[in-house]
Amino acid sequence: MEEIRIIPKPDNISYDDIHELLLEAHKKNYKNGIVLQYTQMTGDQIKEKLGEEGQCWVAMDGDKLVGTTSVTFFQGKKWWNRGKKVAHGCFTGILNQYQGLGIMEELNQKKYDYIIEHGVDMTEGDTAETNKTVLKVFGKQGFKIVAYFAPKGSDHYSVRLVKWLNGCPYTDEYINKRCKWSERLTKWQYKPGKIERSKITSFLIRCIRKIFSIE
Repeated sequence: MEEIRIIPKPDNISYDDIHELLLEAHKKNYKNGIVLQYTQMTGDQIKEKLGEEGQCWVAMDGDKLVGTTSVTFFQGKKWWNRGKKVAHGCFTGILNQYQGLGIMEELNQKKYDYIIEHGVDMTEGDTAETNKTVLKVFGKQGFKIVAYFAPKGSDHYSVRLVKWLNGCPYTDEYINKRCKWSERLTKWQYKPGKIERSKITSFLIRCIRKIFSIE
């Protein structure tokens, strides 16, 4: 193993290569019944999702691609980010034999530096609610779970995680209360895969979300 280099995605690494790495890196999740939506995107879909402002980084062991992460930007519309420009971390994975070497921390630092350069002080990510490994990593990095959702085409519920780079403006009690309501309403409204349990139930829950600004 050579010294691992963390660099912006070079031209000789395609987005199809990124797709293949994500599939390989998340094999354990598949075996555990967790199918992550972003790992199913094709190279062209990944490139389109990143857009002009997004950025992808790779971890290289010599000429071998061993890890990756990306960031995109969007305008927030939820209670925790309304009116703010938000960075969204995505397309993250490291080959199993390279995990535990600090590569994820280095990839994330590149990502945070890029986010700060763009004048953004909030970053978000998401993962399956049962993905304990990733949730543990997010927790160590200071992310807080703020909401639940049911990704379309997936076989699980997911959680939205947020990190305020200049300090969280909310108490843990407030965040946990909001999150509990989001979990209840999401699981009442949808089966995994964003399948409505019934049109009446879905309509009533949408009204509750709007009236009480649950999200």
